[in-house]
Amino acid sequence: MHRPLALLVHSNQSKPPFASIDFNDDADTKLNAARDSAALEIMNRRNFIELGVAATAVTMLSNPSCKSLPTSMRRSAKRGIGITTKKGDACREKIQTGGVDWFYSWSVTPPENVPDGAIFVPMTWGKLCEDSILNIGAVLRQSGFQDLLGFNEPDQPDQSNMTVSEALADWPKLMEFDVRLGSPGCVHPDRDWMNSFMRGVTQQGLRVDFVTVHSYGGLNVRALMKRLETVYQLYGRPLWITELAVGDWNAKTREENQYRPEQIVRFIEQLVPRLEKCDFVQRYAWFPADQNDPVLGPCAFFNADGSLTTVGKAYQSI
Repeated sequence: MHRPLALLVHSNQSKPPFASIDFNDDADTKLNAARDSAALEIMNRRNFIELGVAATAVTMLSNPSCKSLPTSMRRSAKRGIGITTKKGDACREKIQTGGVDWFYSWSVTPPENVPDGAIFVPMTWGKLCEDSILNIGAVLRQSGFQDLLGFNEPDQPDQSNMTVSEALADWPKLMEFDVRLGSPGCVHPDRDWMNSFMRGVTQQGLRVDFVTVHSYGGLNVRALMKRLETVYQLYGRPLWITELAVGDWNAKTREENQYRPEQIVRFIEQLVPRLEKCDFVQRYAWFPADQNDPVLGPCAFFNADGSLTTVGKAYQSI
């Protein structure tokens, strides 16, 4: 999705203004309640058939590892962060301070001096051209990366802004690289653009190894886990949450934001153990917003001096 002014898509590309997302907040719950539950079930079943994944879809209700929290949890390699690689932004220092297992920067090119033990995951942000394909190939050959993230929010005019046909036409070019491919990361992973793309993947015999999800809803952890389950059922593929934070989309200033960092800390304390335990969530990445951002400011990961906020400390330590 978008990033605050403090974060860039890559070295010279700034992120456009925010777009509203109702992924797991009360508004989303009301929206789902307004829909006829039977109709929703029929839609999901129809999509299962169209996508050819009914046989592999497994619900959380039948997966004990996603229903309960562990009594003792050993940290996995799931936890990550999205971070700018802009020159002078202390990328290496922030990665070290954040103590995450993996990171990405909305770019295919890794930053210099990646800290030992931190895994960089490249992304092809938007429409492909001959030069971008050559660049992706060169980076993957030299680095040995095993995963590649697909287009960033192609369903949004102020992001990669691609039609489904354009994305499907470019996808075989990405399949030529011997890496695991993550789907385009849509604002709404369960709506028309992504449904059409995944239907085209099935019809054309293309390959998508995991589905990427963005979440900028409210504090309702249960609703978020239910929504993730729905997306997993819909496409029958493991999930990566590549942008994760809590947003107040009505806030015009930081002072108007209804959330406080201590609430975000509690959200993290409740959510992270569930994500760690849930088998179909393979990775997740926090979105480290600027502290002064009206919508996402309470979720800031770093202080101005590069040290961890209380939110960053919670995400790192759980």
